[in-house]
Amino acid sequence: MLLSLTLFLWRLYRHFSIMFSSERLTVPEYVSRLQRGRSGSGSEPKAVSPGVRADVQLVLDGALPALRCAIQRLKSSHETSDSDETRRAIAELFQLVEEAWVLPTVGRQVAEDICNRIRLDGGLELLLQLQQNPALEITYESAKLLEQILTSENRDYVARMGLGVVLNLTRHQEDAQLARSVSGILEHMFKHTEETSVHLISNGALDALLFWCRGTDPTVLRHCAVALANCAMYGGHRCQRWMIEKQAAEWLFPLAFSKEDEIIRFHACLAVTVLAANREIEKEVVKSGTLELVEPFIASLDPDDFARSLLDSSDNMQGRTAADLQHFLPLLDGTRLEGKCIAAFYLCVEASIKSRQGNTKIFQEIGAVQSLKKMVMYSSNGTACGLAKRALSVMGEEVPRRILSCVPNWKTCEVRTWLQQVGFSAYCDRFQELQVDGDLLLNITDQELCHDLGMTAGLSRKRFLRDLCVLKTYANYSTCDPNNMADWLVEVDPRFRQYTYGLVQSGVDRNNFKSLTDQQLQNDCHIDNGVHRAKILSANNKPLKPCQTDAQPAGPDVFISYRRTTGSQLASLLKVHLQVRGYSVFIDVEKLEAGKFEDKLIQSVQRARNFILVLSSNALDKCMGDTDMKDWVHKVGSFQFFCIV
Repeated sequence: MLLSLTLFLWRLYRHFSIMFSSERLTVPEYVSRLQRGRSGSGSEPKAVSPGVRADVQLVLDGALPALRCAIQRLKSSHETSDSDETRRAIAELFQLVEEAWVLPTVGRQVAEDICNRIRLDGGLELLLQLQQNPALEITYESAKLLEQILTSENRDYVARMGLGVVLNLTRHQEDAQLARSVSGILEHMFKHTEETSVHLISNGALDALLFWCRGTDPTVLRHCAVALANCAMYGGHRCQRWMIEKQAAEWLFPLAFSKEDEIIRFHACLAVTVLAANREIEKEVVKSGTLELVEPFIASLDPDDFARSLLDSSDNMQGRTAADLQHFLPLLDGTRLEGKCIAAFYLCVEASIKSRQGNTKIFQEIGAVQSLKKMVMYSSNGTACGLAKRALSVMGEEVPRRILSCVPNWKTCEVRTWLQQVGFSAYCDRFQELQVDGDLLLNITDQELCHDLGMTAGLSRKRFLRDLCVLKTYANYSTCDPNNMADWLVEVDPRFRQYTYGLVQSGVDRNNFKSLTDQQLQNDCHIDNGVHRAKILSANNKPLKPCQTDAQPAGPDVFISYRRTTGSQLASLLKVHLQVRGYSVFIDVEKLEAGKFEDKLIQSVQRARNFILVLSSNALDKCMGDTDMKDWVHKVGSFQFFCIV
């Protein structure tokens, strides 16, 4: 036992001592022996199993005998009710799995094979039985191992055979040690299927996660943040609606507002961004206030530093699979800036991880490269555009030039540049010959493409018109749209911005818009989609929003401020507790320095009916001896605004 502990501590020391050296990661002793043998031992190579890489098979040959032995010991000790031997067998299995996950390059394949062997040899079934063991230590340790082995196939097994066991564990919400593992198990199970997520939420799993969001344990909070992100990404619209009903967007605020763990903040931001991409619940998500934290947070991160933090975690160091990464594409191609920023950032991070593994071709296979190129070409947001450029560079892809947004004013040379960047270089000369400028490009039809420009292939014309639709959506119409019809169309549906030029060219403005007919929208404004015309006419018949006046808008019920970062978590939790009870709350997100706050902040306090100041340790140091009341707390406290402090 002492020898085993000494060996484990030595391995742990080695792991951290060379984390950033050329060796990068400590590898298990059996792998080191195999690598030494491979490099110069002269031993005969063994046969490789079909579909398994030679280097993966080499590691498995060293690991599987110990794995089988540990599983057999676990079975025997369970039959004889030997608790000590059961715990030793679980610990040995955990060490084998943990060492596999941190292997460089081949870690994912080796770990997944080991985890699947545990299931095939009956170990997973036994672990589920041990969750119901009266000995708490065995429950804790078997749950910890279960969390580590939930590969795709093992999630299938648990969903079919052990979901009730997992749900029983979630009912012990007050058990802090068990929460560390159960929250991790839920993190994996919310990736399984929509049906599994529905079953989990229906039986209290989401309630447990939201309860744990109120705690301070960073391990539990990290699992909760990732689990909520997985629930939003993989659970479908039904689960997203339930998340809103259970006020998950509000409870994500303390996680996204956290100052201590960037991985927690990132996944909380990812969860709320995915929820906001669902237009049915978008307004409720925006109302929570959590979405406002996303873009500034992403802009503050460095993708390489974030990738290193993932590589230092055995849970994340292998990166995501192709199937996982595909779930980021709807955000990348969506209409919300927060979604574009967070998706571009994460693809940049994954590109860094995959480049170390020599697997950057995965991004071309899932279609991410084209989406990133479109973002570089069209996006006016510096954060999103910069991240997309960086991701493409790390992937080894060509970075396109940004397209000038004032498309109606384009000359023929700008049309030519756009054609080259969207893959229609073969038609550049014909477009040039016919002097196609920005105005003609925005008005071009399928028939003109075929007969005038020689684009005879129907699929080529469809692809061209699809790219043209994207261009119309991103174009800047300010020079020809004095009534800002573009923004009104976006309020109806962000996709409808493509119809701006047709409306403006037909003489439509805010004054005559209400008299438009379906026939006019089709024939004069060239909106061929009947459903789109119906939506526009329906929105047109709604009463206009009241105009903004100089009168100040009603203030929040509560203004919350905090003096030090140590008070940020309490401030954010207060915000959520008040919001879920129906109060409107403003929290000062930016750190305030004495005497340097903006007038609008004072105005916010003035309009608020209640002012809450979170005082953590030493928070009032600057007020000591401040007889002139220059510190902002003294100034706020001296206001006669009938504000309850």
